[in-house]
Amino acid sequence: MRLTPEFVSKAPSHLNPLKERELELRGLQIPVIENLASHQGTYDTLNLTDNSITVLGNIPLSPRLQAIHAAQNQITSISPSLPPNIPNLVTLVLTNNVITSLATLVPLETLTSLRHLSLRGNPVTEQQHYKEFAVWKVAKGNLHTLDFERIRDSTRESARKLLTDPLTSLPNSLAHQLSIPTTSNVPGAALSSIQKAGKDATAAGGKGGKGRLMTPDEKRRVVEALTRAQTAEEVRKLERMLADGLVPEGGVDEAVAAPAEAAADEVVANGS
Repeated sequence: MRLTPEFVSKAPSHLNPLKERELELRGLQIPVIENLASHQGTYDTLNLTDNSITVLGNIPLSPRLQAIHAAQNQITSISPSLPPNIPNLVTLVLTNNVITSLATLVPLETLTSLRHLSLRGNPVTEQQHYKEFAVWKVAKGNLHTLDFERIRDSTRESARKLLTDPLTSLPNSLAHQLSIPTTSNVPGAALSSIQKAGKDATAAGGKGGKGRLMTPDEKRRVVEALTRAQTAEEVRKLERMLADGLVPEGGVDEAVAAPAEAAADEVVANGS
């Protein structure tokens, strides 16, 4: 559903257990964040959990906002224009989304008040140097917890040594490399369609079927297969698998091979 000004102005808000005023917009299948200005920034916490949002952005100037909960969406990117509008944000929960690139975290560098960040369940957490980059880059190194774990001084020091020049203390070549957005051979439209199909694809009984959301591990496997796809045909095969409620077990090679193997088995069976 769309967030119309009328709906947002009437959306429920309440005092949460932390005694913060929370705007409740969870579980509404919202695809895009919009029209929040109609609520006039009268909330401390914005709850967008369990929707269909793909881009974290388009939040109006909200100096009062201290926490955003956006777990279980389809977020792949963070708008560079977001940080100036939420200067006092302390907590950002992006658990179980589909962020794949470390460069996606670069806009969070200027959120200097941010202290708690969760990216659990995102493919980016499997990237080499993920923890060091997040600790060093996000909030200019001022995070207190990452993925619900306290950041130790030893971790900060190892991140600094890994990503800065020992003589100048400036970002080194590795830091610059990790900050460059990575691209996929998969067209954006195909990515969107697979994400939409993946939202409803499942494994009833563990292997296939429809009816519930994918687990974080299943979502990770789908994204890995997607990013490794080299041709439009491979993308279409992945889309068909997801539409049938099947999740690739071994990346794109197995996903692409599975339909061919099934077809071959059927030919043999008919021949016999």
